[in-house]
Amino acid sequence: MVRLRKIMVALVVTGLLGQPLWAVAGSVPRLVPHGSVKILETGIELDREIPVPAGMLMACKGQCYIEAGGMQLMGADGTVFAVHEEAERVFIMLQEGSLDFALRADAKPVEFKTPFDTLNAKPYSVPASDDAVIRGNLRVSEDSAVLTMAQGSLELTNSKGQTLLHAGNALTFAQSPYTAGSNHASSDEKNSLTGWMVGAGALAIIGATIAALSSSNGGSGGGDGNEVSPK
Repeated sequence: MVRLRKIMVALVVTGLLGQPLWAVAGSVPRLVPHGSVKILETGIELDREIPVPAGMLMACKGQCYIEAGGMQLMGADGTVFAVHEEAERVFIMLQEGSLDFALRADAKPVEFKTPFDTLNAKPYSVPASDDAVIRGNLRVSEDSAVLTMAQGSLELTNSKGQTLLHAGNALTFAQSPYTAGSNHASSDEKNSLTGWMVGAGALAIIGATIAALSSSNGGSGGGDGNEVSPK
């Protein structure tokens, strides 16, 4: 069953290489590699704009740009992450590396999953600036995860409660030497989560491909800038 799923996903992703992406309002999230991105489940490496492989772990070679649900992401070189958008929420799993993000005031709530903790986030205070977005960064290293706010404020919730994170402040999650393993996801937990995400992705990417390729309006796009700034 797992082998069949991998073959099916590989065939669908390979098919995207020969097709243009038509970006239209209400379409699925899109991925624009500034370099290339490797889909870890299949081993396929892409260097052009495609619909986001929903829920599938991706490794950036160069920067990776994604737009979904009123949010924009920019993954740094070497970042390993996955994105899955649903009707009411965007799920982001960051396994390692760094993600810059920008959220509009009307952005969907976001669930950030790291090896150390899971955070539910939603816009709390959007600055009255020209771009009117919330900006921040999530970085995961071997021993910690750090969420840093650069502009605006987020309301954050996890199993320990709720807090506000304002511009200029950071929230750090690290594995305690006195409670080894209590905050850091176990190998079984990681495999279980990844398995669920890949299962969802295998189905979602097919729908994403059909939606993107059946439209007759819009066109593919990209950018050379490093700053993440929703339009």
